[in-house]
Amino acid sequence: MRKSTILYTLLLFGLIAYGQSGEEENVKKAILARSDANRSRNLEALLATWHHDPQVSTTFFGKGGYSIVKSWDSVKATMETDIRQNPKPDNTTSFKLDHFLVRSDGNLAIADYDAIITPASDESSIFPYMGAITNRCHDVLIKENGQWKTHSRIVTAPQTYNVGGHAAEVDLNLAGYDLLAANRIKEAIEVFKLNVKLHPDSWNVYDSLGEAYAADGNKKDAITNYEKSIQLNPKNQNGKDLLVKLKQK
Repeated sequence: MRKSTILYTLLLFGLIAYGQSGEEENVKKAILARSDANRSRNLEALLATWHHDPQVSTTFFGKGGYSIVKSWDSVKATMETDIRQNPKPDNTTSFKLDHFLVRSDGNLAIADYDAIITPASDESSIFPYMGAITNRCHDVLIKENGQWKTHSRIVTAPQTYNVGGHAAEVDLNLAGYDLLAANRIKEAIEVFKLNVKLHPDSWNVYDSLGEAYAADGNKKDAITNYEKSIQLNPKNQNGKDLLVKLKQK
């Protein structure tokens, strides 16, 4: 009798552990399906991975700032706008989810994991700070009709807080674009000029300065800086396209 009780108990714990493991895999698959739909720019599939609830939210934290989108209507509108403005599937990077920690009671799940984004081609010689990026993600999922749906997301970008490497260049570039967005074009030009002075071997700083000069109507200096950017990075196709447009005006 005692042996059978022990065997029954072990079997019960085994079934519970198996059930938990199965739920963890289902949670992972739901998160991966959402990521795949986003990268393939499949709006219908992406919307289907979310819990359509007024309380849903998505949040991003990085050194450059943070953004919070609340309510299903707002989250949906953000995804629709993003895919409408960027309809092409992302073939420039590879994507991996790793280091999962999943907790679930069967109806509610909390998942912590890394989202690792790696450029498809190695361009570190011309753009050394564009290597692999690892974001730490914290998701809450709710089971709806037997399917796990994302209810909320918090994404943090810990690498943006690193002070070494090209952090100063990136920070100055972001500051310049903030000024451009505020239509403070003259100030943006001065910031980008400082970035060029501090990082004369970076093609991206010339590209940004060229964009600011173009916004200011200074076609001559815009062309000069785009040409310097392309000289440093012949793969800068966006710069080439803009250069052609500038020379046609």
